[in-house]
Amino acid sequence: MPKGLAVLVSMLMATSLFAQNNRSAVSLTGNDAATCQVPDPCRTFDVAISKTNAGGEVIVLSSAGYGPFTVNKAISIISPPAYHAAMAPASGDAITVNVDNALVVLRGLTLNGSLGGVNGITFTGATTTSNTTVYIENCVISGFSGNGVNFARNGTLFVSELIARRNGIGIFVDGPSLSSRANIDHALLEEGSGNGGLVVQNASVAIRNSVAAGNSGIGFWAFAQVSGTTADLSADNCQATHDLDGFFSGGGLGIARLMVSNSVASSNSINGISASSNGTVRASNNTVTRNVNIGLAQGSGGVFESRGNNTVRGNGTETAGTITTFGPL
Repeated sequence: MPKGLAVLVSMLMATSLFAQNNRSAVSLTGNDAATCQVPDPCRTFDVAISKTNAGGEVIVLSSAGYGPFTVNKAISIISPPAYHAAMAPASGDAITVNVDNALVVLRGLTLNGSLGGVNGITFTGATTTSNTTVYIENCVISGFSGNGVNFARNGTLFVSELIARRNGIGIFVDGPSLSSRANIDHALLEEGSGNGGLVVQNASVAIRNSVAAGNSGIGFWAFAQVSGTTADLSADNCQATHDLDGFFSGGGLGIARLMVSNSVASSNSINGISASSNGTVRASNNTVTRNVNIGLAQGSGGVFESRGNNTVRGNGTETAGTITTFGPL
Protein backbone atom coordinates (compact mmCIF):
# COMPACT_ATOMS: atom_id res chain seq x y z
CA MET A 1 0.00 0.00 0.00
CA PRO A 2 1.36 3.42 -0.91
CA LYS A 3 2.56 5.41 2.06
CA GLY A 4 0.08 8.26 1.51
CA LEU A 5 -2.86 5.87 1.30
CA ALA A 6 -1.75 4.08 4.46
CA VAL A 7 -1.66 7.37 6.34
CA LEU A 8 -5.16 8.26 5.08
CA VAL A 9 -6.59 4.87 6.13
CA SER A 10 -4.96 5.23 9.54
CA MET A 11 -6.45 8.68 10.00
CA LEU A 12 -9.94 7.47 9.01
CA MET A 13 -9.70 4.55 11.44
CA ALA A 14 -8.63 6.84 14.27
CA THR A 15 -11.52 9.20 13.50
CA SER A 16 -14.03 6.34 13.55
CA LEU A 17 -12.72 5.09 16.88
CA PHE A 18 -13.34 8.46 18.51
CA ALA A 19 -16.54 9.43 16.65
CA GLN A 20 -19.45 10.63 18.79
CA ASN A 21 -23.09 9.81 18.22
CA ASN A 22 -25.92 12.26 17.74
CA ARG A 23 -28.25 9.52 18.97
CA SER A 24 -27.08 6.86 21.42
CA ALA A 25 -28.99 4.03 23.09
CA VAL A 26 -28.99 1.88 26.23
CA SER A 27 -30.47 -1.57 26.70
CA LEU A 28 -30.69 -4.42 29.21
CA THR A 29 -28.58 -6.51 26.82
CA GLY A 30 -26.24 -3.65 25.93
CA ASN A 31 -22.49 -3.56 26.48
CA ASP A 32 -20.51 -0.51 27.60
CA ALA A 33 -17.74 -1.51 25.21
CA ALA A 34 -20.16 -1.03 22.32
CA THR A 35 -20.52 2.04 20.11
CA CYS A 36 -23.79 2.97 21.90
CA GLN A 37 -25.49 3.43 18.53
CA VAL A 38 -29.05 2.10 18.27
CA PRO A 39 -28.04 -1.22 16.63
CA ASP A 40 -25.16 -1.58 19.14
CA PRO A 41 -26.42 -0.15 22.50
CA CYS A 42 -24.54 0.38 25.71
CA ARG A 43 -25.62 -0.80 29.17
CA THR A 44 -25.38 2.39 31.25
CA PHE A 45 -26.34 6.02 30.81
CA ASP A 46 -22.94 7.32 31.93
CA VAL A 47 -21.13 5.55 29.10
CA ALA A 48 -23.82 6.40 26.56
CA ILE A 49 -23.61 10.10 27.50
CA SER A 50 -19.82 10.01 27.12
CA LYS A 51 -20.24 8.75 23.54
CA THR A 52 -22.88 11.32 22.55
CA ASN A 53 -22.40 14.78 21.09
CA ALA A 54 -23.58 17.78 23.10
CA GLY A 55 -27.15 18.47 22.06
CA GLY A 56 -27.73 14.82 21.17
CA GLU A 57 -29.97 12.22 22.81
CA VAL A 58 -29.81 8.89 24.60
CA ILE A 59 -32.84 6.65 24.17
CA VAL A 60 -33.93 3.55 26.12
CA LEU A 61 -34.50 0.35 24.12
CA SER A 62 -35.69 -2.00 26.88
CA SER A 63 -36.95 -2.10 30.47
CA ALA A 64 -34.11 -2.37 32.99
CA GLY A 65 -32.38 -0.84 35.98
CA TYR A 66 -29.73 1.49 34.59
CA GLY A 67 -28.04 2.89 37.69
CA PRO A 68 -27.30 6.49 38.76
CA PHE A 69 -25.70 8.83 36.25
CA THR A 70 -24.34 12.34 35.81
CA VAL A 71 -25.25 14.76 33.02
CA ASN A 72 -22.24 16.89 32.06
CA LYS A 73 -23.36 18.23 28.68
CA ALA A 74 -26.47 19.40 26.87
CA ILE A 75 -28.43 16.21 26.19
CA SER A 76 -31.85 14.52 26.17
CA ILE A 77 -32.37 11.27 28.12
CA ILE A 78 -35.57 9.66 26.83
CA SER A 79 -37.40 6.50 27.87
CA PRO A 80 -40.45 5.80 25.67
CA PRO A 81 -43.73 4.91 27.48
CA ALA A 82 -43.34 1.24 26.53
CA TYR A 83 -40.25 0.81 28.74
CA HIS A 84 -39.48 1.02 32.46
CA ALA A 85 -36.13 2.76 32.85
CA ALA A 86 -35.30 2.71 36.57
CA MET A 87 -32.57 4.07 38.84
CA ALA A 88 -32.43 2.89 42.48
CA PRO A 89 -29.24 4.19 44.12
CA ALA A 90 -28.09 2.70 47.42
CA SER A 91 -26.69 6.11 48.38
CA GLY A 92 -26.37 9.63 46.98
CA ASP A 93 -28.46 10.94 44.10
CA ALA A 94 -30.06 9.08 41.21
CA ILE A 95 -29.39 11.76 38.57
CA THR A 96 -26.96 14.67 38.91
CA VAL A 97 -27.06 17.53 36.39
CA ASN A 98 -23.66 19.24 36.54
CA VAL A 99 -23.34 21.46 33.49
CA ASP A 100 -23.55 25.18 32.70
CA ASN A 101 -25.37 27.02 29.90
CA ALA A 102 -26.97 23.85 28.60
CA LEU A 103 -30.39 22.39 27.82
CA VAL A 104 -31.11 19.05 29.50
CA VAL A 105 -34.22 16.90 28.99
CA LEU A 106 -35.12 13.98 31.29
CA ARG A 107 -38.21 12.11 30.11
CA GLY A 108 -40.03 8.95 31.18
CA LEU A 109 -37.68 7.87 33.98
CA THR A 110 -38.52 6.08 37.25
CA LEU A 111 -36.36 6.88 40.28
CA ASN A 112 -36.56 4.84 43.50
CA GLY A 113 -34.78 6.07 46.63
CA SER A 114 -36.02 3.41 49.06
CA LEU A 115 -32.64 1.61 49.06
CA GLY A 116 -30.83 4.64 50.52
CA GLY A 117 -30.94 7.36 47.86
CA VAL A 118 -30.77 10.98 49.01
CA ASN A 119 -32.14 13.04 46.09
CA GLY A 120 -33.89 11.96 42.92
CA ILE A 121 -32.78 14.59 40.40
CA THR A 122 -30.19 17.12 41.62
CA PHE A 123 -29.19 20.17 39.61
CA THR A 124 -25.91 21.53 40.95
CA GLY A 125 -24.43 23.31 37.93
CA ALA A 126 -20.70 23.46 37.41
CA THR A 127 -20.42 27.06 38.65
CA THR A 128 -22.45 29.42 40.82
CA THR A 129 -24.01 31.09 37.76
CA SER A 130 -24.96 27.97 35.88
CA ASN A 131 -27.86 29.23 33.72
CA THR A 132 -28.83 25.74 32.58
CA THR A 133 -32.40 24.80 31.60
CA VAL A 134 -33.71 21.43 32.80
CA TYR A 135 -36.90 19.79 31.51
CA ILE A 136 -38.37 16.96 33.64
CA GLU A 137 -41.22 15.23 31.84
CA ASN A 138 -43.36 12.19 32.69
CA CYS A 139 -41.13 10.99 35.53
CA VAL A 140 -41.88 9.16 38.80
CA ILE A 141 -39.65 9.92 41.80
CA SER A 142 -40.27 8.15 45.11
CA GLY A 143 -38.70 7.25 48.43
CA PHE A 144 -35.76 9.68 48.60
CA SER A 145 -34.79 10.99 52.03
CA GLY A 146 -33.92 14.41 50.60
CA ASN A 147 -35.73 16.00 47.67
CA GLY A 148 -37.45 14.37 44.73
CA VAL A 149 -36.35 17.27 42.52
CA ASN A 150 -33.45 19.18 44.10
CA PHE A 151 -32.98 22.28 41.92
CA ALA A 152 -30.19 23.83 43.95
CA ARG A 153 -28.41 26.22 41.56
CA ASN A 154 -29.25 29.22 39.36
CA GLY A 155 -31.11 28.10 36.25
CA THR A 156 -34.53 27.42 34.73
CA LEU A 157 -36.68 24.38 35.51
CA PHE A 158 -39.68 23.06 33.59
CA VAL A 159 -41.66 20.17 35.12
CA SER A 160 -44.67 18.42 33.58
CA GLU A 161 -46.54 15.23 34.46
CA LEU A 162 -44.47 14.44 37.54
CA ILE A 163 -45.33 12.05 40.37
CA ALA A 164 -43.20 12.69 43.49
CA ARG A 165 -44.22 10.51 46.40
CA ARG A 166 -42.78 9.83 49.85
CA ASN A 167 -39.70 12.00 49.43
CA GLY A 168 -38.45 14.44 52.05
CA ILE A 169 -39.64 17.33 49.81
CA GLY A 170 -41.32 16.74 46.47
CA ILE A 171 -39.81 19.70 44.57
CA PHE A 172 -37.24 22.15 45.99
CA VAL A 173 -36.31 25.22 43.92
CA ASP A 174 -33.45 27.56 44.89
CA GLY A 175 -30.79 29.77 43.35
CA PRO A 176 -28.27 30.51 46.12
CA SER A 177 -26.35 33.19 44.23
CA LEU A 178 -28.91 34.26 41.60
CA SER A 179 -32.66 33.70 41.51
CA SER A 180 -33.89 30.64 39.60
CA ARG A 181 -37.11 30.21 37.63
CA ALA A 182 -39.48 27.27 37.43
CA ASN A 183 -42.71 26.39 35.66
CA ILE A 184 -44.55 23.31 36.93
CA ASP A 185 -47.66 21.74 35.38
CA HIS A 186 -49.52 18.59 36.49
CA ALA A 187 -47.42 17.51 39.47
CA LEU A 188 -48.59 15.12 42.19
CA LEU A 189 -46.62 15.86 45.39
CA GLU A 190 -47.67 13.14 47.80
CA GLU A 191 -46.81 12.11 51.36
CA GLY A 192 -43.59 14.07 51.75
CA SER A 193 -41.87 13.49 55.08
CA GLY A 194 -39.91 16.78 55.20
CA ASN A 195 -40.87 20.44 54.79
CA GLY A 196 -43.54 19.92 52.17
CA GLY A 197 -44.64 19.24 48.63
CA LEU A 198 -43.16 22.31 46.92
CA VAL A 199 -40.65 24.59 48.68
CA VAL A 200 -39.45 27.79 46.98
CA GLN A 201 -36.34 29.61 48.21
CA ASN A 202 -34.55 32.18 46.01
CA ALA A 203 -36.68 31.63 42.92
CA SER A 204 -39.72 32.66 40.91
CA VAL A 205 -42.03 29.68 40.46
CA ALA A 206 -45.38 29.18 38.74
CA ILE A 207 -47.33 25.98 39.39
CA ARG A 208 -50.71 24.97 38.06
CA ASN A 209 -53.00 21.94 37.80
CA SER A 210 -51.13 20.25 40.66
CA VAL A 211 -51.88 18.50 43.97
CA ALA A 212 -49.99 18.42 47.28
CA ALA A 213 -51.53 15.76 49.48
CA GLY A 214 -50.64 13.97 52.71
CA ASN A 215 -47.42 15.88 53.32
CA SER A 216 -46.17 16.14 56.90
CA GLY A 217 -45.04 19.70 56.06
CA ILE A 218 -46.57 22.47 53.93
CA GLY A 219 -48.22 21.72 50.62
CA PHE A 220 -47.04 24.82 48.71
CA TRP A 221 -44.51 27.07 50.46
CA ALA A 222 -42.94 30.40 49.44
CA PHE A 223 -40.18 30.37 52.04
CA ALA A 224 -37.08 32.54 51.32
CA GLN A 225 -35.16 31.22 54.30
CA VAL A 226 -32.02 33.35 53.82
CA SER A 227 -31.86 37.13 54.21
CA GLY A 228 -31.55 38.94 50.87
CA THR A 229 -33.40 36.26 48.89
CA THR A 230 -36.88 36.38 47.36
CA ALA A 231 -39.35 33.53 46.97
CA ASP A 232 -42.10 34.31 44.46
CA LEU A 233 -44.72 31.57 44.06
CA SER A 234 -47.85 31.68 41.90
CA ALA A 235 -50.24 28.71 42.33
CA ASP A 236 -53.28 28.39 40.08
CA ASN A 237 -55.83 25.58 39.97
CA CYS A 238 -53.98 23.61 42.63
CA GLN A 239 -55.16 21.56 45.61
CA ALA A 240 -53.55 21.20 49.03
CA THR A 241 -55.21 18.58 51.18
CA HIS A 242 -54.29 16.56 54.28
CA ASP A 243 -51.02 18.48 54.60
CA LEU A 244 -49.76 20.27 57.73
CA ASP A 245 -50.55 23.66 56.14
CA GLY A 246 -52.01 24.03 52.67
CA PHE A 247 -50.51 27.21 51.17
CA PHE A 248 -47.96 29.24 53.16
CA SER A 249 -45.92 32.39 52.58
CA GLY A 250 -43.08 33.53 54.84
CA GLY A 251 -41.32 32.15 57.88
CA GLY A 252 -37.82 32.95 56.61
CA LEU A 253 -35.50 35.96 56.69
CA GLY A 254 -36.00 36.81 53.01
CA ILE A 255 -39.03 38.17 51.16
CA ALA A 256 -41.76 35.66 50.34
CA ARG A 257 -44.70 36.30 48.00
CA LEU A 258 -47.54 33.90 47.26
CA MET A 259 -50.36 34.39 44.76
CA VAL A 260 -52.92 31.58 45.04
CA SER A 261 -55.95 31.51 42.75
CA ASN A 262 -58.71 29.11 41.67
CA SER A 263 -57.40 26.56 44.16
CA VAL A 264 -58.61 24.36 47.03
CA ALA A 265 -57.17 24.16 50.55
CA SER A 266 -59.03 21.45 52.44
CA SER A 267 -58.65 19.12 55.43
CA ASN A 268 -55.18 20.35 56.39
CA SER A 269 -54.19 19.72 59.99
CA ILE A 270 -53.37 23.39 60.75
CA ASN A 271 -54.32 26.17 58.30
CA GLY A 272 -55.61 26.45 54.76
CA ILE A 273 -53.79 29.57 53.48
CA SER A 274 -51.33 31.48 55.71
CA ALA A 275 -49.14 34.59 55.68
CA SER A 276 -46.37 34.73 58.29
CA SER A 277 -43.21 36.76 58.93
CA ASN A 278 -41.79 38.46 55.80
CA GLY A 279 -44.54 36.85 53.75
CA THR A 280 -47.34 38.25 51.58
CA VAL A 281 -50.36 36.31 50.36
CA ARG A 282 -52.74 37.44 47.64
CA ALA A 283 -55.72 35.08 47.36
CA SER A 284 -58.45 35.02 44.71
CA ASN A 285 -61.34 32.67 43.95
CA ASN A 286 -60.24 29.84 46.24
CA THR A 287 -62.22 27.28 48.23
CA VAL A 288 -60.94 26.89 51.79
CA THR A 289 -62.76 24.32 53.91
CA ARG A 290 -62.46 21.73 56.68
CA ASN A 291 -59.03 22.89 57.81
CA VAL A 292 -58.54 21.97 61.47
CA ASN A 293 -57.26 25.32 62.76
CA ILE A 294 -57.83 28.38 60.53
CA GLY A 295 -59.01 28.87 56.97
CA LEU A 296 -57.28 32.17 56.12
CA ALA A 297 -54.54 33.10 58.61
CA GLN A 298 -52.42 36.22 58.97
CA GLY A 299 -49.83 36.45 61.73
CA SER A 300 -46.28 37.34 62.80
CA GLY A 301 -46.18 40.49 60.67
CA GLY A 302 -47.24 38.81 57.44
CA VAL A 303 -49.57 40.48 54.92
CA PHE A 304 -52.76 38.78 53.72
CA GLU A 305 -54.76 40.30 50.87
CA SER A 306 -58.00 38.72 49.69
CA ARG A 307 -59.80 39.46 46.42
CA GLY A 308 -63.03 39.08 48.40
CA ASN A 309 -64.28 36.18 46.27
CA ASN A 310 -62.88 33.25 48.27
CA THR A 311 -65.23 30.62 49.71
CA VAL A 312 -64.17 30.10 53.35
CA ARG A 313 -66.48 27.78 55.29
CA GLY A 314 -66.35 24.88 57.70
CA ASN A 315 -62.87 25.50 59.14
CA GLY A 316 -62.03 25.39 62.85
CA THR A 317 -61.87 29.20 62.65
CA GLU A 318 -62.70 30.86 59.35
CA THR A 319 -60.17 33.74 59.48
CA ALA A 320 -57.58 35.07 61.92
CA GLY A 321 -55.46 38.23 61.93
CA THR A 322 -55.86 41.09 59.47
CA ILE A 323 -57.27 40.15 56.09
CA THR A 324 -57.23 43.11 53.69
CA THR A 325 -59.69 43.05 50.80
CA PHE A 326 -58.62 44.35 47.41
CA GLY A 327 -60.72 44.86 44.30
CA PRO A 328 -60.26 45.18 40.56
CA LEU A 329 -58.28 48.09 39.20
